[in-house]
Amino acid sequence: MFISAIDFPIEQKHTGKGNPNAILIFDAELNSRQSSLLKSLPEYDSRVIVPKESVNMADLSALTAKTGDEFAMFTKGNERLIVRGNYRGVNISVKDAQKLNNEGYKWSGHTHPGTEINTTIPSLGDKEILKCFNQEQSVIYDSKGTYRTFEKE
Repeated sequence: MFISAIDFPIEQKHTGKGNPNAILIFDAELNSRQSSLLKSLPEYDSRVIVPKESVNMADLSALTAKTGDEFAMFTKGNERLIVRGNYRGVNISVKDAQKLNNEGYKWSGHTHPGTEINTTIPSLGDKEILKCFNQEQSVIYDSKGTYRTFEKE
């Protein structure tokens, strides 16, 4: 028996759901994990701690594609702190970053809204925050899931 494409249309398997680039270009939906995370971060400076395995940087990139806001992720042991920013930044000061470092967090990364080549270039503020952590580098993801690793110097 021959199975035709009509029985299983391509859209059925490849919806782009949860994919940052598909969300950005085709207005695809967030996946259920990402939707749940976004509901727990309803506004600027919302913060939530979640299990480490429940979120990754690609998820934050998808949230940025959907909202146009920046998101930052900090990891300590088996937990992650996620902070929602706005289109210009995340509300983490040098003092906040030093406190997070003292509590044992590492800066896993953050997002920048946009897709241009310069979108993932770190700001001076990004580098200042990274200096507060005992680590050499972090990452910046854009709205389509592309990322760049950056260093504090």
